[in-house]
Amino acid sequence: MGSRVIGGSKMLRLIRLLAAVLIVSVLCVTKLCAGTQPPAPYVTPQMMELIAAHRRVLERMNAPENGSQPPQLDDPGIAPLLTEGWKLAGEWAAAWLDLHPNASARQLDKLFVDFTPPPPHSEVYDENRPELYAMEGSATRIASEVYVVTAWYGTEGIDSTFGTFLVVSRNASGHFQPTWDIKPLAEQHYALKDEIGLWAVLESCAYHCGPMVVDKILPLPPTRRGFSRFAVDAFQATNGGTMEAQFSVWEWNGKEANAEVIQSYNHVVEQGAVHIQGNLVRIATKEPTATFASCGGCPEPRGEWTLRLMPDGTKDLGHRFRTPEMQWADRLLTTVAASEDASAMASPDVITTIRGSIDKQRAKYPPSKDESEQEKASVYFGMFDRCNILSRGRQGAFVLKLDEIEFKFSYEKHGSQPFFTGVIVNQRL
Repeated sequence: MGSRVIGGSKMLRLIRLLAAVLIVSVLCVTKLCAGTQPPAPYVTPQMMELIAAHRRVLERMNAPENGSQPPQLDDPGIAPLLTEGWKLAGEWAAAWLDLHPNASARQLDKLFVDFTPPPPHSEVYDENRPELYAMEGSATRIASEVYVVTAWYGTEGIDSTFGTFLVVSRNASGHFQPTWDIKPLAEQHYALKDEIGLWAVLESCAYHCGPMVVDKILPLPPTRRGFSRFAVDAFQATNGGTMEAQFSVWEWNGKEANAEVIQSYNHVVEQGAVHIQGNLVRIATKEPTATFASCGGCPEPRGEWTLRLMPDGTKDLGHRFRTPEMQWADRLLTTVAASEDASAMASPDVITTIRGSIDKQRAKYPPSKDESEQEKASVYFGMFDRCNILSRGRQGAFVLKLDEIEFKFSYEKHGSQPFFTGVIVNQRL
């Protein structure tokens, strides 16, 4: 009997020891997991109210009109719904950041996942399926406790897309709050028809070509005074291979954002890219020409827009053509067509030959009565085909091939500028 009691005690101690080891092991694993995995996502009662309020906004935005489709962005009833939606999105971002003050870039990309259902994406367009509005967006940290939040409403059809960006920062009480929004500022500028006013556009083609949508937010080095800076690369929601885009640099002084540079540019879909090298910002562009054009999906004339980030602002270094010969030819043709003095650009023989080609083109396509005086003074030689560089240096030559005509130019450099010494013209059509 005694030996059984002693054995039972040993067994009890063994069980207690194993239990202690198990508890310690569980605690260690729990602590290890807590250190390597983010906390489970959750929302506060306030955030649940924001979700419900935004759901009601979407329901009103997606109410069928004229059949089975929701109203277009320029419908009078959409603007106040968008304003309400942006407000709710800013409040959600602030509440979310209160819960995730050290969120990673990957987590910031999913800022609105719990706020609103993601938009449907499909490789196949179905005209019988309603194009319902949905919202998505993200946040980018531009300084300690300062974020730029971007959001957009859209459908699967690119024609119905509209975006915004705003700043969310921590206030004196220690909580995040929406501090500044581009929309009120854009409304003030809309009547001016300027670049900031573009952010108030809802029509598919107002004084520019459609509403603005943020492509990316880029944190930039601060100013000499310690103010944060960020860049906004945005595009206009229109169809076509050549996209209207806008690039801007903003200084954040703690209360509002002020534009240092804001300018529209063109680029081809999948071609546009922004590269930051030190204090230089380089943006791939498709440069405009006056006397010929290129197809919507064609990247030519390729160009580059360069900005220099200064301690007290941003300096615009301008645009350049990757193939400068295309710009030289277009400038000469435009000058001669406008009957302006081109003697510093080309020899008399070159000017006479080009003027003869312009006269033939105008006789072939006479101006209509509806054209302005500026349009009548211009000339159009058709679509761009290619530009063949024959030689470069102090003396050079190239062939500009358009769909209706071909120019073979020769030039010599006078300083950094070309002076055209010869031209051979061949009609192609």
